[in-house]
Amino acid sequence: MRALLMIACLAAGTVPLMAADDLKSLAGSEWGFPDAGDAYIQFRETDVAGSSGCNRFRGTYTFQNGALTFGPLAGTRMACPPGKMETEKKVLQMLESAKAAEATHKTLILKDGTGAVLATLTRRDWD
Repeated sequence: MRALLMIACLAAGTVPLMAADDLKSLAGSEWGFPDAGDAYIQFRETDVAGSSGCNRFRGTYTFQNGALTFGPLAGTRMACPPGKMETEKKVLQMLESAKAAEATHKTLILKDGTGAVLATLTRRDWD
């Protein structure tokens, strides 16, 4: 059936927006940030929680048709060594800049408003 749909789309000159293994929901997934030590983000039904490398954070999000938005994120305010504080700054800036995402079962690609890739996260809860 998928093959017929793809052939019909190609014949019509259109390409579907989502590949067969793309995720339509992020709920229940957990992702690690590249080169950021133990920083991660966990998506629930309507909220997120995680670690930005030093402090923990939580907030709300929406993910619909590839558009990703985060509501205000609240976090703890512990002081950490300079390297961890720099990592935290980068992670939080990525989340703030993210406006779109492509998600498969193994990777989550965060993109800014122009479509530029901010980061490729790796799934941590994948069996």
